[in-house]
Amino acid sequence: MARIVGVITTDIDSVKGGAPIFFAKDREDLQKISHLLEKVMDCTAHEVNADLFIIVDRH
Repeated sequence: MARIVGVITTDIDSVKGGAPIFFAKDREDLQKISHLLEKVMDCTAHEVNADLFIIVDRH
C-alpha cells in the first residue's frame, strides 16, 4: 500500500493535511528538496504540478 509521507511546495496556501509539508523558495529549490527527501527516505518523488511534489512510500 502506498502512502504520502511528505509534500513539498512553493505555494504555501495550496496544501494542508497530515503529512509533513516542506516549503521551497522557488522551482529550483523545490526540485532540490524533493530529490534529497526521495533519497534520504528511500521513497519516490512525484511531480503533481509545477509548484508541488509528493513523496510516496511504497514499502
